[in-house]
Amino acid sequence: MLHNQSLSVGYVPPEWHAAHIVPVHKKGITGDVSNYRSISLTCVTSKIFERIIVNRIFDHLAHNSILHPVQHGFVKQRSTCTKLLESFNDWTLCVQTKQHISIVYVDFSKAFDVVSHNKLFARLYSYGIRGSVLLWLNNFLTGRTHQTRVSPTLSDVAHLLSGVVQGSGIGPCMFLLYINELIAKLAKYGITVKAFADGVKIYLQIADDLDVQQLQLAVDVLCRWDKIWQLSISVNKCCILNVGRQACDVAVSINGAVIPVVESMRDLGVLVTKDSKKKLPF
Repeated sequence: MLHNQSLSVGYVPPEWHAAHIVPVHKKGITGDVSNYRSISLTCVTSKIFERIIVNRIFDHLAHNSILHPVQHGFVKQRSTCTKLLESFNDWTLCVQTKQHISIVYVDFSKAFDVVSHNKLFARLYSYGIRGSVLLWLNNFLTGRTHQTRVSPTLSDVAHLLSGVVQGSGIGPCMFLLYINELIAKLAKYGITVKAFADGVKIYLQIADDLDVQQLQLAVDVLCRWDKIWQLSISVNKCCILNVGRQACDVAVSINGAVIPVVESMRDLGVLVTKDSKKKLPF
């Protein structure tokens, strides 16, 4: 009854706006704050309601074929395994036929934290998520506060001006919808796209310099979209991996910075080498 009443008028209790941020170490030096991922601990009642709304939104997306099928993160019947299997199938065929594929790995910096609320709400409206549901989402994501917790110590209260709340039940769904248009745009250029959360990789079979230009064109489209929708590409985490028999040199740049070519790349926990052999990290 509380959930139905909350949704009918788009009301979000003030307690649901507050979150405690727990820093979780990702990798690297523990003394560097950039090596931590921020996870929001929010009200359990809110998380239950978020899951209900997310399930209904995904039903709407599936019924209207809105979500692009190359999205593998946070989607039912899709996972890290499906993303890797599809990719390795393409790359293995390339190696067997002695062809050359160039894979561009793109990483967005702090993607979940910098999503523009106004642009997100416009995107949701264009996908048919309107009325009391959109009003509730608007009130849920705006006016939020958070405090960072380290052991028993809490920081001062800070106001959240952007982002989709990492650790929330609804955040991942909102991010998928936010970048959904980008994937559709890239696919129009004959590029194969695979996405998992904020990690995107694009690849193309390279036969000559025209194919390299086509790959660069797709990267340029990504950069233009990035500026309009205010997601920052982490250029130092982007790279190119050439798989198979290399047909020509591949030089691709992001905003004027040439992407480095690597001999191997860790792809969702699997180390991929240029001859498409894969190794588990243990």
